[in-house]
Amino acid sequence: MQLALTPDTRWDIPFGELIPVVGRSGFTALGCPSAQASPRTRRAFEDAGLACHELMALLITRDAERTLEHAERLAVAAAAMSAPWVTTVFVATPQPDLIARCAAIFADAGTAMAVEFSPLGPVPGIADGLEVMEVAGHGARLLVDTWHFTRGPSTWADLARLPGEKIAYLQFTDVAAAGSADPVDETMNRRPLPGDGVADLRRFADQVRDNGFDGYVSVEVLNGSLRAQPVPAAVSAQFEAAARYWG
Repeated sequence: MQLALTPDTRWDIPFGELIPVVGRSGFTALGCPSAQASPRTRRAFEDAGLACHELMALLITRDAERTLEHAERLAVAAAAMSAPWVTTVFVATPQPDLIARCAAIFADAGTAMAVEFSPLGPVPGIADGLEVMEVAGHGARLLVDTWHFTRGPSTWADLARLPGEKIAYLQFTDVAAAGSADPVDETMNRRPLPGDGVADLRRFADQVRDNGFDGYVSVEVLNGSLRAQPVPAAVSAQFEAAARYWG
């Protein structure tokens, strides 16, 4: 396993200054927002000893033309960063032809679609995500986020049946004890550090290991209080909390 970081894009730090902070923290990879992808950014990653494991992010919407245009831009950005995965989020009911065309665009650029299921969208759980993955083809795999797994319809049996080779990578965080009246606020602002919430992260980690997964575990703790801390402290806190499960 390799610990990576999915950055909070609302941290008060330019992305170029974040890269060396993450490189010094113990993480081996960092997610890159598509707007930041460039040869200069790639050199900064290399200088910091970091890989780019994910390019963020394609939104699958009802507007097929705009979605395809976005996929084309992301494919260029992913190639610039040598990112193996493009995070793909569904805000509209998936259209099979559109998904397959986006996945083909990524494949031509040497990257692949990471299908992210979420209980807040039209692809809520593991089973739904696998269906989309199969429709996409072209090397698409499933992105499993522990918050989405815990709060959504997926079961431990679903996770146990998920072969490691069908997982693109993991996003790792804990879940607040009391669900918010606004689940969007909960997932965007109230995710606890691993070990500080109610998700059974030890069982999750053991299960995906048993399934044969051995890839990137990308820590994604979106939390208002953590956001208010100095960024180096926030990055270190996330690494230290996650390393207890994956060390």
